[in-house]
Amino acid sequence: MKPRTIIVTLLITFVTIWFIGIIVDYDELSTKTPNPEYQKYISLQKQKLNELIAQAGDEGKIAINENAAIRTDKCIGSNFEGAEVKLAGIQIYDSIYRTKTVKPYYTYNCNGAILDPDHPVYGLPDIEIAVGPVTYFEPELSGIESLINFGFSKKPKPHKIYRKPLFDSTGTQHKFFEMQLWLTTFKVVITVIADRDKPQVESDDASMRAKIYPGIWYKDTRKLISMNDLEHKDEYKNHLYSDITFVLEINPNASPWYIKTDNLQTKQPDIAVGAVICKEILKQPKDENRIHLQTLKGMATPLYYEPFEQTENIENSAEQFKQIENQLTNYTNFDIWNKKYYIKLYSKNIGSRQTGFFGQKKFDEQVEYTFILPLLVVGSWDVQMPWDVMPEMEAPKPYYKNFSIKNLLPKWGLGFGKGLSAVMIITIIGLAFLLFIPKFRR
Repeated sequence: MKPRTIIVTLLITFVTIWFIGIIVDYDELSTKTPNPEYQKYISLQKQKLNELIAQAGDEGKIAINENAAIRTDKCIGSNFEGAEVKLAGIQIYDSIYRTKTVKPYYTYNCNGAILDPDHPVYGLPDIEIAVGPVTYFEPELSGIESLINFGFSKKPKPHKIYRKPLFDSTGTQHKFFEMQLWLTTFKVVITVIADRDKPQVESDDASMRAKIYPGIWYKDTRKLISMNDLEHKDEYKNHLYSDITFVLEINPNASPWYIKTDNLQTKQPDIAVGAVICKEILKQPKDENRIHLQTLKGMATPLYYEPFEQTENIENSAEQFKQIENQLTNYTNFDIWNKKYYIKLYSKNIGSRQTGFFGQKKFDEQVEYTFILPLLVVGSWDVQMPWDVMPEMEAPKPYYKNFSIKNLLPKWGLGFGKGLSAVMIITIIGLAFLLFIPKFRR
């Protein structure tokens, strides 16, 4: 083989490998620029939500049969059988924002909320949580399993079926007890939204001087402070949430179908939460990863019976004792079927940051959780969500991705990947140079 042919072959090979590395690592190494369309999207969502709240009246109430139905609230995700996840509230230190909390700059809907706990323009940035629907989850099949299942129906089916024989006191077997294990999944996205635009209307001096905000929110030793007490007032200047908890309600049997007439009736299935397991966590931006999360990938998230810790109320101690007594009774008669649980997503370090020698890098942070929700089902579960047509939940990304110099040095998933890419570039340049040497042109 001619030397020139060898050089050209090597050159094409190295260039191809290099371009593949650039494509694979593009997302991780590209620069992230704040997306102004994201704030516009949030503003429109706020406007639509406020319009719905203004129009809501008695006609929006749900008529239910208290004796036959589980549904007792006015916020539903669907009328299909199965699980539902919604926001139960947000807690910042000892300040709790619940489903019916009416406070300035707190907008709640069952699928999430937007909160700005202090001043609307300065101080802590807005923070939003969005909860996706519960959908069917099917684990990835191995190569052999995929080949075996090729061409077969993709209709959702139980992951496993458990059967236990039932015996009477004489030891005679009468029938089998069957329980199905279904795998479902849902997503939760937490996004920080710092106001970077200059306010169109200047804040009045009284609101800036009012000492009404807990100093602990800003890591200040004073009990209460004002916006004027902050060294940097703007939301994007390193204002972080250092103790914030998002509480989610997990209802395994949110909307059961139940029909009863004089002669015939249908029975609802019994569904129980098996566990809530964190399958995946995505953080934005990846190259500025300082977000603290208590829930980690692979963890079985603790399940709580109550959304928030009960606080003592001396003035109404009789009512409090009654609630405690009822809770103890419920725990004594514990039954996992059709029972709600609560999970808590906690962070002590998430917010908006400004870095660089001149503070030129400004970015908000975003976390996307993916949870696996195994469900135990007994009975007929016929009316299921149309999982085959449900799109995957996608939250608006607060960053544009731009090509940067770092994209020319893909890491290949190795600790020394950048060095390897640098050697490859030098090799490509050397091979290209050899093509111009006269003795290799022949």
